[in-house]
Amino acid sequence: MVQYLISRTGWDPTQGPEGTVPCSSDNICIIRMGSTNLSVDSVMLMFSGINALIQALLLTTIGSLADYGNNSQNILFVVTIVSCAAQIAFLAFNESASSYWGVPMLIMLILQVSYGASLVFYWAIFPQLAINDPKVRAAKRSTVISEEDYTVIESFSRNHISTISTAWSNIGFFVISIFNIIVGNALALRYNTSWDNVPTYSNSIYSAMCGAYWLLCAIPWFIVQKKRPGPPLPRNANYFTYGWKTLGTALKEYRRLPQTFVFLLAYFLLFDAVQSMNAVTQVLTYTITDYDGLMQTYLSLVQAVCSIIGCFLFLHVQKRFHLSTKTMLQISTGFSALMPIWCCVGIGSSTIGFRTEAGIWVYNAWFGIFTAPFYAYSQTLMSELIPIGRENMFFSLFGIVSKIAQFIGPAIISAVTEATRNTRTGFVLCAITAVLPLVVIAFINMEKAEVRLKVYEEQERRKSQQAILRGDNGFLDHDTDDDMMNSEGENEVLYIPPITGETGTNSSIAPSSNNTNNYQKSADGYNNHGYGF
Repeated sequence: MVQYLISRTGWDPTQGPEGTVPCSSDNICIIRMGSTNLSVDSVMLMFSGINALIQALLLTTIGSLADYGNNSQNILFVVTIVSCAAQIAFLAFNESASSYWGVPMLIMLILQVSYGASLVFYWAIFPQLAINDPKVRAAKRSTVISEEDYTVIESFSRNHISTISTAWSNIGFFVISIFNIIVGNALALRYNTSWDNVPTYSNSIYSAMCGAYWLLCAIPWFIVQKKRPGPPLPRNANYFTYGWKTLGTALKEYRRLPQTFVFLLAYFLLFDAVQSMNAVTQVLTYTITDYDGLMQTYLSLVQAVCSIIGCFLFLHVQKRFHLSTKTMLQISTGFSALMPIWCCVGIGSSTIGFRTEAGIWVYNAWFGIFTAPFYAYSQTLMSELIPIGRENMFFSLFGIVSKIAQFIGPAIISAVTEATRNTRTGFVLCAITAVLPLVVIAFINMEKAEVRLKVYEEQERRKSQQAILRGDNGFLDHDTDDDMMNSEGENEVLYIPPITGETGTNSSIAPSSNNTNNYQKSADGYNNHGYGF
């Protein structure tokens, strides 16, 4: 709707002087912003970048606070309500709003910032749900299940919850798409026209329906969720600066959790590719379909159905062949990378490579089957690479990385589009950033990551004990932690000195593959038997 309102004030530079010929769906559309002429495509891509930048600043400020008290539940509730309200507010904007399109753009910015923030805090819930799963808790208490096997059981639980969550989100996507299609066809009957010629105001109606639908589905969660508050906020901590201090602390943890930061680099490239691809295809889709709101709904329906199929297909393959989260993410990434490569062909072709409506249908189906699982498995792999008790801090960092990627990608593509006057040249950057993560992910060593996490958690436990003895629960600087590491064969052994007052020798933690058991591990660190998830 916002892109449509902006384009109504623009002109087609290929058909005459400035401001003489209105924009059409066949050529680029130019608008005047201050003293500069910009294409509508560039404006929308820059908007995506600004949206991502604001989300990064917001997550930095409030993200780490969610690890303390009931802040996580309160923040999630607020951003959910704000996002739902912003979607419903679009009922106030019809075609006449083109004369003040900055207002709906501001509402859209509030909508997307709050929606993006809500996703991060929903993701941070998954690790807590996994470790509190009855099967995982039973395995934790069991005296016959080794620590190595428990790690695998917990990993499968995380994958199960994350993938099922992604699948159910697409089921919800499917249901609201059906509702929108029903309303769209009802509007067509009301105006005695075909479904693809209903007034553009229908986009505002669809937006309001989505907001009301989300609000209706969110209420039960906020009622039935179990209260699992974190520790109190450290003494003398400032609500507005604590998040920035914690971000600095989190960034310093690359020395203690190197595998986690290798994945964050890979995820930066992955998310940049996916979001840049979404931004470019969305802009082109609106143009190719002439802002047909009901057509967008049908495309969303196809993507939702294919996403459900993709999520359950990937989960079945993982269970059937006992594949790790890392392997499943690589499979999803590899197939996803084929799409921007295919779209690059469209730069020099007029028939293939996201040039026609048929190409749009293919893209949405492919995205659903192969890219939707990327969201589930990237979240799960991140949860396997962060220490217990620091979920919100690291998922906030995870979210910040995604928002920086979402800012940089569209910003570069916007500049390229403005320079070349060809939006499709952005597919080249998408293809490059989609292939590079395959190389980076290959360097992630999950066994070393497991050791580092155990050391980190043990150090934090002992540091908390020292703080209690000192009567101090203020902000802790992690720079004082010096991991003592020896090399024993191919594995790292990390020695932890005892805290003051403890007796005994230094304790050590080594990869669980060193444990003597009778199970044969696969190359990805998973035993070749199932765990009932």
